[in-house]
Amino acid sequence: MRLHAGRKTIALVGTIGTVVSALLIGSGADVATADPTDPAFAPQSIVWPTQTDGYVLGGVACGTATCPAEVLATHNGGKTWTAAGRTHNGLAKSGEPGLTSLQFADAKFGWAYDPYLEVTKDGGKTWTQVPLPGGDAKVLNLLAAPDGTYVITSGCEIGTGICDDRPLKVWRAPVGKSTGWKQLDVQVAADDHVAMDAEGSTVYFLAAPFVGPGRLSTIRNGSVRPTSTVTCADAEDATMTDLATNGPGRVFVLCMANFGRGHSDKTLLVSGDGGKTFRYDAIPGGLGLAGQLSVGPDGAVMLSTLTASLVYNRPTLSKSWRIDQEWLENSEHIHDLVQQNGTTAWIVERDAAYTQNTQLWVSHDAGASWQQTTLVPA
Repeated sequence: MRLHAGRKTIALVGTIGTVVSALLIGSGADVATADPTDPAFAPQSIVWPTQTDGYVLGGVACGTATCPAEVLATHNGGKTWTAAGRTHNGLAKSGEPGLTSLQFADAKFGWAYDPYLEVTKDGGKTWTQVPLPGGDAKVLNLLAAPDGTYVITSGCEIGTGICDDRPLKVWRAPVGKSTGWKQLDVQVAADDHVAMDAEGSTVYFLAAPFVGPGRLSTIRNGSVRPTSTVTCADAEDATMTDLATNGPGRVFVLCMANFGRGHSDKTLLVSGDGGKTFRYDAIPGGLGLAGQLSVGPDGAVMLSTLTASLVYNRPTLSKSWRIDQEWLENSEHIHDLVQQNGTTAWIVERDAAYTQNTQLWVSHDAGASWQQTTLVPA
């Protein structure tokens, strides 16, 4: 079983990123009461490559203009955390150099990325800056899959936004390697948003425009298979925000339509045949713009929302959705939704590049309730 950070599932680039920005204007983990004025460690991105091994990328107040980011690690399911190491670059603000996200393929090999790229092969103790394949300027998205690492890159210089005449590129590096990149024959427009996830040696790759049908490609061991079309329930007005898989042939796509400030009609598309056909499951409740999607190995579904700061969840074998509307202030930015195991899930509130007052939330009852936690390095 491979558990991953929420941010890898979507790169909000192009028009949808602009719209969202405008609308926004551990299982037994050691916890402590955070000082909201000066927390020692501000979490930014969390990942669980296994149920016992977890990593958190975050920022620390160091009194300089270029603070490197710090990585905390646990190897006992979150009972204790230690300071693993520091990256070369600091956390990135929107459109600026640095790092925003974290992913690990296993307990040792991992990446910090967006827009820069760094790699670790010793569980976050040491980090190496990696030149971007093809000489591109920035990484928009990354998937640390069992069969290799997949990255989406852009040739647009950092801070320049979208270059309409320069499509995005898709690259793959072999397992455990940060060199040997090979460009894949997958067409991605400059303003497409991309979501990808892996089940074993199969990678599901979704590229979609701001509204309208998306293109789902299946990649096996670096070989691109025929592309199929994925259509949301409201084809002309809907956008696809995320994709997830939890088993052979099992593909989930999150759509939203009729979206405006703080509300949207959300639909979950579910396929059992690798994306050839889908059934449509309407998600009740209009609050929030659809954000990230997480599906556990047992079929439990969670999705986060933008602008309403909610997490919708549907337990395994259940047909009913639950929404906890009490646990967060409205309109906070929540991201990096990840399920550690069948009962424990995590999410990050706010961005550490902008404030030291970010918060890590955990649920120990499959999303029915959430508690604020602070990681305390041993």
